[in-house]
Formats: sequence, structure tokens, C-alpha cells
Amino acid sequence: MNFTLRQMTYFLAVARMGNFGRAAETVHVSQPGLSSQIAQLEDRLGGALFERGAGAGPVRLTALGERLLPVAQELIDTAKRLDALARAGREVLSGRLRLAIIPTVAPYLIPHLVPALRAAHPALELELHEVVTDALTAGVASHRFDAGIMALPVGEPGIEAVPVLRDGFLIALSEDDTTYLSGPARPESIQAERLLLLADGHCLRDQALEVCGLRNPRRKLNLEAASMATLMRMVASGMGMTLIPQLALADENRDGRLRIVPFADPAPSRDLAVVWRRNAEAGADARALAEVVRGLAPVLGVTAIPAAGAA
Repeated sequence: MNFTLRQMTYFLAVARMGNFGRAAETVHVSQPGLSSQIAQLEDRLGGALFERGAGAGPVRLTALGERLLPVAQELIDTAKRLDALARAGREVLSGRLRLAIIPTVAPYLIPHLVPALRAAHPALELELHEVVTDALTAGVASHRFDAGIMALPVGEPGIEAVPVLRDGFLIALSEDDTTYLSGPARPESIQAERLLLLADGHCLRDQALEVCGLRNPRRKLNLEAASMATLMRMVASGMGMTLIPQLALADENRDGRLRIVPFADPAPSRDLAVVWRRNAEAGADARALAEVVRGLAPVLGVTAIPAAGAA
């Protein structure tokens, strides 16, 4: 039996995650499928690669697994360099591009981005992933994703970013909420006890706290939601108020159940960026992607951030 890159990829995923189930999720395969490939690799090598303890604790590399680890990583890196050579002679945004987008951007950008990419780059094979910020940056750094679209700043070293869109924040309340009879409002006027937020892991949560000056942990916060859609329904039902990005406004308030109040100038905002691994050959694709995203600013209702050096 020959060794395969798939086996090496699965082995590295388990070594990195310390768990077969989570490793299977990261490589988009069923756990039985991943376990079968690992078992075949162990048969070929003549020994176990992981210590599979009882219970839900992390699996650990055996001595054989430790010896295989650098070899497997070198094989995968070599395969990626070969892929880069194949990419070098082609046009930008042709072939496969694994693109990750954060959840507070993906639902509003994808319906416009996919048709625009198909029209401008018909040879592109786009693979989309919706993941929270930490998973996005980790995935770009570990070669799981070729590029990402997220809100700045980037906390992971070794990742390049080019800003593309400036997305302003607004205050969202239920239509019968009289907290603000008219705008514009100031961030410091938001009441901590009435503020609804996305759950931990969403960068929009941290941005909302930053905008409202609520970093002090002694200030009590209200309920949390797992998605933007749930958050806006909580607000519409009168449970509190929140911040909504301009990008999400048309979709999340299409039924008109929210009352929207603008901020006083200078209004807070977030900058969205296309990111990729530093020194990765995907840089040309990422910059071409950035131009497509900038071109969508008018239909998205946000502001395009010009490319560096642009007039």
C-alpha cells in the first residue's frame, strides 16, 4: 500500500487537534472515514501513531507518531509548493480558492460576491467556509484556507491584510422602544444593562463593547445570541438594544420591525479586510479578490477603502 497525502493530512489534523472528532471536522470528512485512513497508515508503518486513552481526554502521539510528525509536515509543505508552481503560470482567481468569511459578513456579502466572481473570473472554483474570527485566522495560518474576509485587526502573526470596506455601526431597537426619540446618539449613552450581544467568539461582540466603552467587567451585560438573525429578533421583540453593522441592515430589517438610530459623528465603524498567509502564493488571488469586494460597496451600502497607492 502506498502512503497518500490524504493520510498525512488526516494524521496532522489529529496531531494538531488532539481529538479524532474535531480533526475530522477541520478536514471535512466523517470521523469513521478519518479513523479508517489513520488505521491504514498505522498498518503500513507497523505501529500505532496515537495513544487512544479512555474517556474524552486528548489523544497523544506515540514515539512513532512523534517521528512521523516532521516527515508528514514536510510532505504536505512540498505538495503545497508543487501546487504553487502550478498556480504560478495561471491567471489570478482561476482554480480552487478556499475562502473563509466571518458570520457577521458572510450572509450579506456572499449573495453579491459569488455572482460577481463568476462573472469576472469564470475559471474560479470557489470553496466557501463560514467561521468565527479565531478559526479563520488559525485556518489561514495553517493552510486550511487560502484567504479570508474578516474585521480588523488581525491578531495572528504571519498574516497579510488589505482593507476593503468600511462598515458603519447603527443602534437597533424595537419599533416601540422610546430610549432614543431621535438621533444621532452617542456611544456612551447606551445602557449596559439593555445591551444585547453576540456570544463569545464573534468579533462583533468585542467591537460593540469597545464602541460603547463597556470593557469594565463590573458592568452587567444582558443576554447573548448565537447569530445576527437571532440577535435582531431579540431586539425586535423588545428585549433590549444592540449595534447593527450597515452591511446587515437591509437583510435584518427587511420586515421593518427595527427602529434604527444613527450615531453622532464621528460614527463608529469596523474595517473589513481580505487576509492571506504572508509569503503565500495566494497573495495575487487575495488582492484580485479585494478588488472585486471593493466594487460591491455601492450595492452593499458601505464605503470602499481604496487600495494603498490608489488616487
